[in-house]
Amino acid sequence: MKRLILALVVVGFFAIPTFVMGAGTVEEMTFYSQALGEDMPLLVYLPEGYGTSGLSYPVVYFIHGMTSDHTSNPQVVEAADLLISNGWTEPFILVLPNAYCFPFVDAGYPLPIHSSFTNSDLNGDYEDYFTEDILEWVEATLRTIPDRDHRFVTGHSQGGYSAMRVALRHPNLFSKVGAHSSPLSYEPMVGFGPMIVAEYPDGTPYDYSPHAGFISKILFAYGASFTPNLSNSPWFVDLAFDPYGLPDPAVLPRFIAHSNTHWAAEFAASGADLGIYFDCGTLDEMGANYLTQYFAGTLDVLGVPYTQRWFVGDHHSHIGIQMPIHFTYFLPLSATVEINPDTLKLRSRGRWVTAYLELPGGLAVSDIDVSTIAITEVDGMELATAIHREGPTAVSDVNGNGVLDLMVKFDRSDLIEQLGGHGGNTVALTVSGQLINGWYLEAVDTVKVVN
Repeated sequence: MKRLILALVVVGFFAIPTFVMGAGTVEEMTFYSQALGEDMPLLVYLPEGYGTSGLSYPVVYFIHGMTSDHTSNPQVVEAADLLISNGWTEPFILVLPNAYCFPFVDAGYPLPIHSSFTNSDLNGDYEDYFTEDILEWVEATLRTIPDRDHRFVTGHSQGGYSAMRVALRHPNLFSKVGAHSSPLSYEPMVGFGPMIVAEYPDGTPYDYSPHAGFISKILFAYGASFTPNLSNSPWFVDLAFDPYGLPDPAVLPRFIAHSNTHWAAEFAASGADLGIYFDCGTLDEMGANYLTQYFAGTLDVLGVPYTQRWFVGDHHSHIGIQMPIHFTYFLPLSATVEINPDTLKLRSRGRWVTAYLELPGGLAVSDIDVSTIAITEVDGMELATAIHREGPTAVSDVNGNGVLDLMVKFDRSDLIEQLGGHGGNTVALTVSGQLINGWYLEAVDTVKVVN
C-alpha cells in the first residue's frame, strides 16, 4: 500500500499542505475566475504516470465542508492514490476546489464561510464559478476526458450538499454524484431552533451573530448563500429564525426553496439521468442523518433511483473510509470475469450460467459480498431488472493463473429472456457487485448468442 505523507505549512488563514506521494502528485494551483473576478485556489491530484502517459483521464471533484477548505482533506487524496497506485481502479484526476467566501468582513467577522456553490447577491456567483469557470479551466489545463460520462462530483457535509445541488441542477455536466454526511434536505431544519439558541445564554430577544458559535456560523452562512438582503445591515442577510428562536415565516420559504428536495423534483420532471449515491453516520451529531433520510424519502416519492449507505459513526469519523466507496461508485474496481458457456443457445434448457470473478492484485475474492453480484448491463445498456446471483458459490483457481477466483451462478432462463433479441450476435455482459466494505466492482465478458 502506497501512502500519502502530509506536512502542514501555515500560510495566512489556510494550512497549505506539501504532499509526498507514493505514486501520484498533488499541487495547489490558482486560476482567474470570471464569475468572481479574482484568482481562486484549488488542489489537484494527478495519478501516477500522468506526466508521461499522454493519456486523458476522468475527473472527480471533491467539495470540502463548512469548517475546512480545499487543503483540509488529505485522507480524500490518500483514498484516490490508494485505489489508483495499486491498480485497483481506472486512474483519474482529483480536483478539490475552494468553496469559501468572506461576506462579513466589513461587519467585523473576518473568517470565511461556505458558499454552498450558489449564485448570491452577497457572496458572488459561486455556482457559475464552479459549473463554468472551474470546469473550463480544468479541461483547458489538464488532460481530461471532457464529457459528462467522465465527470463526477462528491463532497463532505456542506460540500456534499453543494455536490448534490450542482449535479441535480446540471445533470448535463455530471454522470454521477455522491454526498458524505451531508445536509441534503432543509425541511427538517425548522426544528433546529434549540441548537441555535443554545449559543445565546443571555436569552431573548436573541442578538444573532456568527461569532456566537458554530451553529450560528451555519445560520449566517445559509443566510449569505440562500437569503441575502443587501438592504438589511449590518450583516445583509435575512435569517430563517426570528429573535425568539422560532422559524421566521417570511424567510423560511426562501431558505427551504434551496433544499435539494426542490432540485430533485425539478430533476425528476426533466427526465434526465444521474447516478446518485449518499451515505451518513447513524451517530451524526450535526443531524445530517435526519436530513439525509428526509431526502431519501423525497427521492422515493419522486421515483428517482439512488443508492444509500449507513455506517456507525459521526459527522467526521469516516471521511477516509467512505471516500473509496464514492470513488469506486464512480469508477468501479477493475475486476475480470469469465462467463461459461461463452456461447449461449436461446433454446437451451440448461439451469445455470457460471461466472468466475477475479479481483486486481492485492484484493481477495473472499471479501466480495456475494449477495450483491448481478449481471447489470448488456452491451453497456443497463437492464431494467438486474439478474442476481443464485445457487452455490465457490473460491478456487479455475484457470490456473495463480489468482483465486469467485465462482457464481446465474439463472440461465433469466439471462436468455434478456437476450432474446440478440440472436446471432456477440454481446458484452457486465457483472457488478460490491466488496464487504462497500467498494464497487465491475467486470465485462462477451458471449455469443445463437438461436
